[in-house]
Amino acid sequence: MTTPPCSTAVVVDVLVPTPSILALRVDDATGRTVRRRRVRDSRVALDLPAGGYRFTLTDDRAPHDPARLAPASADLVVPAAGARIALRPSPGAVVAVATAPWAVVAASCAGAAGLVETRADGEGRAVLAGLRPGAWVVAAHDRRRDLWSPAATVDLAAGSRTAVDLVPTLPAARLLVQVGGTDRRPVRATDVLVTDDLGRTTRAPLRDGVADLRGLRPGTLLVVVPASVGHRGAVTPVEAGPGSVVAPRVTVPVGATVAGRVVQGRRPQHAAVVALVDEDGREVERTRTDPAGRFELGRGLGVRAGLTVVATTGPETLHVTRAAVADLATYAGVRHHLADLALPVGGPAAVWRARRAPATPPRLPHA
Repeated sequence: MTTPPCSTAVVVDVLVPTPSILALRVDDATGRTVRRRRVRDSRVALDLPAGGYRFTLTDDRAPHDPARLAPASADLVVPAAGARIALRPSPGAVVAVATAPWAVVAASCAGAAGLVETRADGEGRAVLAGLRPGAWVVAAHDRRRDLWSPAATVDLAAGSRTAVDLVPTLPAARLLVQVGGTDRRPVRATDVLVTDDLGRTTRAPLRDGVADLRGLRPGTLLVVVPASVGHRGAVTPVEAGPGSVVAPRVTVPVGATVAGRVVQGRRPQHAAVVALVDEDGREVERTRTDPAGRFELGRGLGVRAGLTVVATTGPETLHVTRAAVADLATYAGVRHHLADLALPVGGPAAVWRARRAPATPPRLPHA
C-alpha cells in the first residue's frame, strides 16, 4: 500500500464586497471534492497534500436573491512548502423569466460548472440570480414536463439584469433505449442516463434491457449506459425532435470479470469484504460475498495487470483476518475464476442474537 503524502498549509483569502453566506469547495486534479468548508471569516486555512487543485467559492443564498454573488474559481498547484490564494466573488447577474405557472427554469453556461434551476410561482415569474458573466442558455418546461420552451441565449455581464420570455410550446421527446452487450450475457447496469444540451440529466431504470425516458428536451441527447459487472460503459448521441418517440439501440462492449469464493476452514464466509487493488495500492472496486461465499468483481474492468484481490472476514468472525491473491491480469471478455480464498481461522465464530427490550412492569394508577 502507498503511504499518503504529507499535508501542507494553504491559506485562502476571501475578498467579499458585501456580507454573504459563502461556502468553499476544493477539488483535486481528478475532479473529486476533497474539502468543503463554510466560510465564517475573511481567511480560511486548509491542510492539503502537494498537487493541483481547483478552489471554488459559492454564495449559498437562495437562487432568486438579487444580492447573490457569482461564484469565484481559481486553479492552484500546491507546492510542498504551502501556498496562498485569493478569491474575489463578483456581483451576480440576474435573469427574470416570464413563463408558465409553476414551470421549471434551467440555465447553463459553457464556462460555469453545473446547471442552475429554479421554479416559477403561480403567476409564471421566476428569477435566476448569482450568475457568472458569459453566454447563458435558458429554457423552461411545464410542471409535468410535457412541454418545453425554445431555448434563449443571453449574454450576461457582472451585475447585469435581463428579462426573457419562455413559453413552453414544444412537446417533450421520449426515448426507449434498448441496451445490449457485444456478447450474449445481459447488461447488468441498473440505470440509463440521458443528458440534453442544457446539461440536464434524466435517469430511468433498466428493465429487461429497455429503459423508458420521458419528458426530454428535444434536440441532441446524450445516452449514457454506466459501467456494470462484466461490461464497459457506453455513450451514444441521439437526435430527437419535438413529440418524437425514438428507440435507439446502445451496444455495450464486454469487459473482464473476477469471480471466486471466500471460505474459512470448510465454511463459506457470508458478507466478507472483497477488494480489487491496482499495482499502486489504490482500491479499484469492492464488494461483499453472498451467503455461499461467492463474489464477482469487474465493474467496467478491462485489460489490467498487477492487480490484487484482498478478502477480509465478515461479521461471522470475531477476529479479523485476510487473504490475498496477487499478480492478477485481466482481459476483456474473459471471466477469471479464482480458487477459493481461504481465510486463516482466527478464533471462535461470532454468535449474533436479537436484541430484546427489557420487560417493563405494569404501572398502577395512583389512588
